[in-house]
Amino acid sequence: MISLSVVRRFYPSINEHRIVEEEVHRLLRETIADHYIRPGGDGLSSVKYVRKNFFSILFLNIYRALDIPYSHRIMYGVINHSIRGIVTGTDNILDDEYKELLPLRFSEGATRFKSVMHILLFDRFLFRILDEAVRDGLITTAGKYEVQKRILDAMVPIGEEEASEEKGISVILPPEKILSSVHMFKGGNLLRLAFVAPRILEKGLAAEMEKVDRGIYSLGMALQVIDDLTDFYDDINKQRHNYLVSSIYFEGTPPEKQKLGHLLDGSTALPVPIEREYAESVSRVMERAVGEALAGFDSLYEAGYGINRVKAMGIIRYLFRLRGVRNLLALLPEHCATSLSAA
Repeated sequence: MISLSVVRRFYPSINEHRIVEEEVHRLLRETIADHYIRPGGDGLSSVKYVRKNFFSILFLNIYRALDIPYSHRIMYGVINHSIRGIVTGTDNILDDEYKELLPLRFSEGATRFKSVMHILLFDRFLFRILDEAVRDGLITTAGKYEVQKRILDAMVPIGEEEASEEKGISVILPPEKILSSVHMFKGGNLLRLAFVAPRILEKGLAAEMEKVDRGIYSLGMALQVIDDLTDFYDDINKQRHNYLVSSIYFEGTPPEKQKLGHLLDGSTALPVPIEREYAESVSRVMERAVGEALAGFDSLYEAGYGINRVKAMGIIRYLFRLRGVRNLLALLPEHCATSLSAA
């Protein structure tokens, strides 16, 4: 569970994110008939709300630290929520799952259709919020079109990488190649989408935005590496790129490589805890994730975001918990573990 100190640090941005969601629900009510909308709120505590919306809240917190005006922060929050909805709806379809961001009242089992509706609706919200920003004098018409174009330009290469894995992969790439040709898209560049609009519209913050952009990219890379620990067996089954698989395949110990080989050829089907079977490689991968995350927070700190390395370590520890791999923290190399336990 995320510490109460982190909740307190993010409290103003938690409230702003709730306002962002209110704006999204307003757009929903103005876009489709009420009988397609399920009533009721999320009823989540602050701790659970942060867990569900951590990165969206983090982005708002960074905007606030950079003194971006409130009206712009809410606009960027709705843009981010719309992008998140489009990505989530797409992932739902590709991964045959259903994560809900809109309270739609369609047949409970119609998850694919509801995911399509997520994509359609959030795309409309993205255009609507920018039209309203022009109406309210927050941005120019030229700025609106540039933001729309640049967001799509940034999303298409991410989608292209996802498309390359849709039918499964046939080759395991080396670890550095995974980072430079896979995770840079669905990790680093995915999180950078939250700063496409601010980099265009906040003209007086160009230097700070460059540092933030680098920092968010590194955080995205760290997050994807952590996700690969969570998704190790799932990625093998679905033949997707995975940094831990690559690390074992190219850099693991002989026993680790042998166990991975049995998994890949199907002679071992029962998943066992990765911290037991691949401890050395898991430790190495976790160290890489922590290093990427720290580099990201260092860049954010240089940009004026008041999270130093000690505070960053607390958030990094939370990221492992958030992604369901809290049990792996014991495998961190000693220098990382000491810093994390001191945070």
